[in-house]
Amino acid sequence: MTVVLLVILIALVFEYINGFHDTANSIATVVGTKVLTPRQAIALAAVTNLLGAFTGIAVAKTISSGLVGSEFVTQGTIICALLAGIIWNLITWWFGMPSSSSHALVGGLVGSVVAVGLCLQQEGRLVDKNNRPLNSIWQTIVWNGTKDKASKKLIDPSPEVLAALEADPKYNGTHVLKVNGRDVSVVTFEGRVKQLSEEKLKDGEKVGVLPKVIVPMVASPVVGFVGGFCMMGLLFVLFRWARPVMVNRSFGKLQIVSAGYMGWSHGMNDATKTMGIITLALVAATGDGLLKDIPWLQVAPNADPHHLSPVAHLVSWLPRWLQFGYMPDPVDTKSPGVPPWVVFTCAVTMAAGTAAGGWKIIKTMGHKMVKLQPVNGFAAETTAATVLYVTGTLGMPVSTTHAITTSIMGVGCAKRFSALKLGVVERILWAWVMTLPATGGLAFALVFALVKTGVIKL
Repeated sequence: MTVVLLVILIALVFEYINGFHDTANSIATVVGTKVLTPRQAIALAAVTNLLGAFTGIAVAKTISSGLVGSEFVTQGTIICALLAGIIWNLITWWFGMPSSSSHALVGGLVGSVVAVGLCLQQEGRLVDKNNRPLNSIWQTIVWNGTKDKASKKLIDPSPEVLAALEADPKYNGTHVLKVNGRDVSVVTFEGRVKQLSEEKLKDGEKVGVLPKVIVPMVASPVVGFVGGFCMMGLLFVLFRWARPVMVNRSFGKLQIVSAGYMGWSHGMNDATKTMGIITLALVAATGDGLLKDIPWLQVAPNADPHHLSPVAHLVSWLPRWLQFGYMPDPVDTKSPGVPPWVVFTCAVTMAAGTAAGGWKIIKTMGHKMVKLQPVNGFAAETTAATVLYVTGTLGMPVSTTHAITTSIMGVGCAKRFSALKLGVVERILWAWVMTLPATGGLAFALVFALVKTGVIKL
């Protein structure tokens, strides 16, 4: 029990550090263009990060399942993964380098699990969850795979479904009914009823480190750079006739909106990573029987079909005429649900860390890489926020750092290639390249040492 609480505490420390470490990335441009003061920008980022953390948990599901073999995850390995991420974040923060907290966490998780695999292999106990022998420690990682995935949409229910629903309590959420001998999912919300229509995708959904981490890690900087370059080029064309004073005044106001959008996307992508780690720890602890005396901490391997997101709860409090026909997403009962208290705690912790700020990184991003005007900041923030929103919706733990930094680079190159300060860019690129191996190696060393000294039991 004590070790589970320790995992939660360290995870929240990571979330807090992630707040002041990565918040600098999300607000650097609005500070660099002097549209907002650091205090104002941090306040804006804290609020929008909080809202973003409540509105999407797809990344949490990716972290909690789909990257490593869950049978190799213990409370000790999770602690080591988090410690590796915390140490790396603090090192890069101290030197003002905007590295990726997302990749620090993934690297730590992978390194921890590989160390467990090596220790089990040395003892002749390296087997999968079905007790089949594994030939390599690298098989402890889910590198590239697929899982069944269906395109889902809510449609009006058939009369048979409505009749079957009459015998079922009308709780808000997802109901699984027996209709003519088959299971039919129905979503109900404040008296409204929709039937879930599913069509199985031919190729399923890609899971694993390669499609969810490596490919986005390479692709998102490219998209950020090209997107920032094109966005800035388009704005040059559209406003080439305008006076600089008018452009600065107009985009100074618009940049507040784009900074809010950036903060919201950052919260949606980054705050949810720690939700996934805590959920992973709670699922493991529940399976090991460590939480049998504390029911509210237990997390079942299947989600609660009547679990509503914080947004759905808020909408349910509104008058019917203000709900605009809102329906919550159907719950996937095959994946562990993220408990509401985990969502709330991580969101608030991220917001608190955000409020602490990160001036060292703000100076690098907002002042040292390229000289920014409000129109440049608007283009960079809008591009980066859109990259984060799309990848966050797809459950990809993409780096906020990669997105905003490459967007700034693209914007700077649209002005002129000489506007970029290549020495600063080179230091940032080295921080990117080193994050996965550094955190993976550190977590590996911690787990291996603690297993060999008997602190972690396998």
